Amino acid sequence: MAKILVVDDDPNVNMFISRLLIKKFNCNVVSASNGLEALSKLKEEEPDVIFLDVTMPVMNGIETLEAIKADKKFSKMPVIMLTAVSERQVIEKVMGMGVLDYILKPLIYDAAYNRIKEIFDAIRKMKKDEEEILKKIGTAELNKEKILIVDKDKEFRTVFANEMKSSYNVIEAETGAEGLKLFMNELPSIVYLGENLPLLNEKLLAQKIRTIKNKEEVTLYTVRENPILNEEEKILFDYVIKKDKDNIEVFGKN
Repeated sequence: MAKILVVDDDPNVNMFISRLLIKKFNCNVVSASNGLEALSKLKEEEPDVIFLDVTMPVMNGIETLEAIKADKKFSKMPVIMLTAVSERQVIEKVMGMGVLDYILKPLIYDAAYNRIKEIFDAIRKMKKDEEEILKKIGTAELNKEKILIVDKDKEFRTVFANEMKSSYNVIEAETGAEGLKLFMNELPSIVYLGENLPLLNEKLLAQKIRTIKNKEEVTLYTVRENPILNEEEKILFDYVIKKDKDNIEVFGKN
């Protein structure tokens, strides 16, 4: 059941809208008679939609709308303005402030019902579209290739991860033992190993990884200050990255 906040200083209009929403749309309705009261109810009740009158005492509709849009928590909440025919010049201004729609007063039952139905249908479609977009973003995130960074230097890990996370799903570990556990659980296709890893050093970790996945299934990088590899390291690692927080430089292993 949707929760609606109806804000109007005219008790007849407030009752008209509230009854229509309850009877025809099965809504839970909360009422306020001015903008200041509306902001208090907004924080207490956290409604799904707001019907907001333009002309009110204490704090008018435009001032209230500005306060709502300035609050990060409520800035995207759908707001429908209630405005008199004589205030039509106000419509352009409020539409430019990001309201979803408006309803003209005086209110006629059938016309108001049809208008609210159109608005609610638009809100449902908007939410469905947003869910589809979020679903697509989530799917794209899940489909990103996984990489594992194992390095005891947290600052370097953070810099390196920030460089890679737009294209990859980045997993981080501080120790060789933690790195092995994450590798076995996540099975990333690319692994970056820093030097002098605690608990399980980088060479032993690389050997363990090679027994779990063959060379065609995982690419191993060694991240070090000296990019020269000995013969044993050339067998274990595919590439060398010279460790530098300001510049990531990849070398072949020869």
